[in-house]
Amino acid sequence: MVEDASPLVAVQQFAVALRDIRARLLDDLSPVVDIADLLAAVRSRRELPREGVTSSGIEYSVHGIGCRMIAPGGHVVDVDLVTDSTGQPVEAFDASRIRWFHREAAQDRYDDGEINSACAYLARTGYLREVSEGRWYALTDQRSSQMQALM
Repeated sequence: MVEDASPLVAVQQFAVALRDIRARLLDDLSPVVDIADLLAAVRSRRELPREGVTSSGIEYSVHGIGCRMIAPGGHVVDVDLVTDSTGQPVEAFDASRIRWFHREAAQDRYDDGEINSACAYLARTGYLREVSEGRWYALTDQRSSQMQALM
């Protein structure tokens, strides 16, 4: 179990912000269903610009293998597409992205080890999903566009 509750709260705050900002972004960009689909809409289908602002004020920037999202209040969340053990792309984050989120709010007072311990604990409880042991984590309530297409 995590000794200090503060890193745990920091990870939970990031997860809540990610859920909210991501949901607003995807609602605004419908029919885009997830970040993998957004990357395809930018890169291969060329339907959307690499950077933009949605109708609700969410800024997005597609980069390398992921996307940075910024809420109107300035909260920054970022995910990369990481392949899980089944070969599926997963919207994942690591300690540095959580620390970046808190740095923007001047609350970055934890090191990567503390954040990773909190993420691992939350993965054991089912709050998060561990995508790559000790490194990449994901929200548990998201499915890739490939999974949605099968439904």
